[in-house]
Amino acid sequence: MPAYRHIDPAVLFQATGHDLEMFRALSQTYLDTSPAMFAHVEQAVRGGVAQAIVHSCHTLRGTVALLGASALVARLAELEHLVRHHGMAAAGWLDETAALVDAVALEVRRSMLDYTGAQA
Repeated sequence: MPAYRHIDPAVLFQATGHDLEMFRALSQTYLDTSPAMFAHVEQAVRGGVAQAIVHSCHTLRGTVALLGASALVARLAELEHLVRHHGMAAAGWLDETAALVDAVALEVRRSMLDYTGAQA
């Protein structure tokens, strides 16, 4: 089985008390809800409303942290920091982050099929 680069399935597996059924259910919940959560981030960034950016990033960040998606967590935290202290995201932030969100989703899908906890 190929290694995971964008998530650490053991983080969610441990959070579920090593329950594979719950692991898979929470993974599916993430897949079902994350497109709308990222859409809120995109809308907020495009609208330039600082409070909305911080709120939407914080919400998505809490969710991806449960997946062990440390690079995406760091990116969202970076945007929160930038907005709070400098006012706006760097050019290209949305496109780069969208690619990372997609990579996380792909690995979440794979983990639902492949992950058994034995890797933990």
